[in-house]
Amino acid sequence: MKKFSLKFLGTLIMILVIAFGWMTIGAEAGANFIYVDDDASGTEDGSSSHPFEKIQDGIDKAKDDGKDVYVRKGDYEENLKLWKGVELYGKDRDKVKIKADDDDDPVIKMYDNTEIHHLTLKDGQYGVKVDGGAKAYINDCKIIDNDDDGIYAESADTRNDEKLEVYNSFIAYNGWDGIYTEMRKFSIKDNEIFDNKRDGVEFKKGSEGVFEGNRVKKNNGVGLRVTIDRSELYIKNNTFRDNDRSGLEVRAEGAEGLVSLNRKNKFYENDKYGIVRVEKSPFSDDQWNRNLKIDGGIKYWDNVWGNISHIVNVY
Repeated sequence: MKKFSLKFLGTLIMILVIAFGWMTIGAEAGANFIYVDDDASGTEDGSSSHPFEKIQDGIDKAKDDGKDVYVRKGDYEENLKLWKGVELYGKDRDKVKIKADDDDDPVIKMYDNTEIHHLTLKDGQYGVKVDGGAKAYINDCKIIDNDDDGIYAESADTRNDEKLEVYNSFIAYNGWDGIYTEMRKFSIKDNEIFDNKRDGVEFKKGSEGVFEGNRVKKNNGVGLRVTIDRSELYIKNNTFRDNDRSGLEVRAEGAEGLVSLNRKNKFYENDKYGIVRVEKSPFSDDQWNRNLKIDGGIKYWDNVWGNISHIVNVY
């Protein structure tokens, strides 16, 4: 029985290795992709052997053909419109670099039901601008050195079919916020968000979502700014470190909502508070207690002005 089990296990491992290999090369070999290569020349029809030189040409063809786009390694200088339903994949985020041709426009404007994977986006007005009401998915991207926000998402209903998702990405050195969203639903997980010239992240009032497993550090403003009013926000397992203001700023403007922090968040070495509570309109102590839930096990250390602020009135 033991020999059989080991043999079975070995066979299973081999099957998984082969399957993983197929998955890894599937994007390069798949028939459902339009191909782009900055070294392309001669005939360009988007096939693997005759790729387009320009990414936008690939996106336009993919939209017409109901396909997605695969971008081979290279340096591209374009401002892109990612049309509804198209997914854009790079070979590797450190090897597929897209620099804005016009720094007054976003590097990529994402429309509804679009995805981007494994890309570097730089030197635009925004790295990514998400259209109002659009569902958008961003994974394993490097979004750096843009004039305004790294990611700017226009407002949407708080529904899954208009949700913004940002995972496993590196968002840094942008001229304003790393991520800025108007009211919408979101899931933002496992990102590095640092050294942005204003705040790391800001969610406007009325937002819903989960902010989890992110490392937010060395931003010139606060690490994360949120507003209670009509929001439902779950802040889990993040690290807020060495931001030039506070790690987290929670605002109250008069309407109720929920901001919930679990015990696995960490706040340390921020230049003001770990968590600062800002009241922009009268909000009672009872309302603060109902609407801002802070677990007792959160770790704080070396925040210059203290761990949790008194109520700061700004009206």
